[in-house]
Amino acid sequence: MAPRNTRYWRSFLHNLLCPPDVSSSETSYDGVCFFTLSGRVEYRDGCFQASSSDASLEVDPLQILAIFHQLARQAIQEERDAHQDPGATKRPISSLTPALRLSGCVFHIVSATFSSIRAVASGKYCGLIVEKLPFGVLVVGFSSPLRLEAIFGRIHHACTALRR
Repeated sequence: MAPRNTRYWRSFLHNLLCPPDVSSSETSYDGVCFFTLSGRVEYRDGCFQASSSDASLEVDPLQILAIFHQLARQAIQEERDAHQDPGATKRPISSLTPALRLSGCVFHIVSATFSSIRAVASGKYCGLIVEKLPFGVLVVGFSSPLRLEAIFGRIHHACTALRR
């Protein structure tokens, strides 16, 4: 029997990620991981479960949190530069980390905002969607034939309600 915390996260994430018109045995993702804003992993399932399999992806919460921190710093710097005198020298803005490395797989970031990151592996055979919520960070992994745009729209819509 699964511990109470695991059952809670499994139920919460199933309700969040599975559309009501899909049977409960079908999922639109290969794995899901949730960690707190301090970096403590709360739940792993699917391709994010620790195993010796090549398909297993090891999530580094600090790497993902650093990207969100970098996005915030970049926005603050851009805002500060916008309000400076036109003749003042502006400090260069450090660019966003272009990729996430999970185990042996490199995911190239194709889009990033304050609350979400979209990334795909070379060949676009698998992808990641990362959503920052007020109480933690949700990482969803998926593979083809699912498309990033379709999965992102569904997950982003579900997570938007949690940010209010």
